Amino acid sequence: MENISTKKIVLNGVMIALVFLATFFTRIPGPVPPGYINFGDAVIIVTAVLLGKNSGFLAGALGSALADIVAPGGVIFAPITFIVKGLEGYFVGRIAHYKREDIKANEEGNMEYKTETGMEQSLLHNKSAGKYEIRKVIAIIIGTLIMVAGYFIAELSVLKLVDPTFGYTAAITELPFNLIQGGVSAVLGYVLSTLLQKAGVERLLE
Repeated sequence: MENISTKKIVLNGVMIALVFLATFFTRIPGPVPPGYINFGDAVIIVTAVLLGKNSGFLAGALGSALADIVAPGGVIFAPITFIVKGLEGYFVGRIAHYKREDIKANEEGNMEYKTETGMEQSLLHNKSAGKYEIRKVIAIIIGTLIMVAGYFIAELSVLKLVDPTFGYTAAITELPFNLIQGGVSAVLGYVLSTLLQKAGVERLLE
């Protein structure tokens, strides 16, 4: 079992709090009360990209569910949110970090032998960086689709069992708004995580 450092525990706590704050304070009433639009997904994406799948799951599940619990009438969404946002964070982190350490190791190994020109080293670095960026974009898109599909299915079936307001009509009505929420959050999450990575924040989090 992987040892969890005190730093990682603190970082997870901070990201859970940030997801909660971003979700709660950006909420906009949706077309089907008590649902609401928010951009907390952007922080979930940043967490998953920087800290990995486990932190992505914790921040997404706990931070988002807590925001639902304290939002007026939102407690009905909390169990669904825990699962959906947790899965969103998990898969963004899982895909974004897939074989990343192996790629870094190969890149460092290749650079030890490729000493003829600085240009060759630069090309190796750019190739690895390009592959990672593509994978990160794919991870964010998949995470966004998980969020949208998760709420659609929940409103279509599970929530209908506890509140007759939900069902096919509610799910279809909410779908465009969830797509907007997901799209905006995906762009914000990608931009913020990329800026933080370029600033070298990842090295401080290790």
